[in-house]
Amino acid sequence: MDAEKTFSRRSFGVILLFTIGLCLLVMTLGYWGILHISERLAALASAHPDIADFKAVADWMAYAGTMFIRYGAPLIAAAFVLWSVLLWSAIRRMPSKPQTETPQSQHREPESRHDREQQDKRLFIHLLSMLQREGRFLDFLSENLDAYEDAQIGAAVRSIHENCSKITRKYLSLEPVLDQEEGQTLTLQKGFDTAAVKLVGNVSGEPPFTGVIRHKGWKTAKLELPTLSASQDASLIAPAEVEIS
Repeated sequence: MDAEKTFSRRSFGVILLFTIGLCLLVMTLGYWGILHISERLAALASAHPDIADFKAVADWMAYAGTMFIRYGAPLIAAAFVLWSVLLWSAIRRMPSKPQTETPQSQHREPESRHDREQQDKRLFIHLLSMLQREGRFLDFLSENLDAYEDAQIGAAVRSIHENCSKITRKYLSLEPVLDQEEGQTLTLQKGFDTAAVKLVGNVSGEPPFTGVIRHKGWKTAKLELPTLSASQDASLIAPAEVEIS
């Protein structure tokens, strides 16, 4: 039972930390990519005022950046959270090796399951608490961004990304699945790890497969879960702050 509890905590921590880090990276790269393209198109429109298409496309990209912040980022975050919850649930429901239990251990099982669920909940709350304390992550997600300019949002995203990355590096050490650089050609021989390497594109026949690396993938090299205090309220993410004059 203790081994199962430890595995559940570790799997939850790995999935959640990986998902949050990947979600922040996707949102940041997506926003800055749109912003960079919009700036380049605006420069082209200024240099060639006689070409109406440049200005139309530049205006559309600027509008796309606003829509990405307003709708795209929340949808991406929700999709990543849903994916992590479903993946963790699937891992927890995987059948384990049956063990012979005494009537006494069967009597303690509901209590142990409840303790495990409470521990998993506290680990999740603790991670949110750390992201909030260091990067004001929840404040950013709860903020109405309609009142801010794109430049202000971009500056805020940079600061939040930097501070939240410190938390993920503290608990989780990442390394690429593939050592080769993206864009290089790779040949996969028969028996390659299908869980570690996902084939996309025109996939047919049997290995060996030759293709171009589009993403190197990520895996954990180190995982350090925190030790939680037994006296702290499990539902408390971040305390309110009151300044006394």
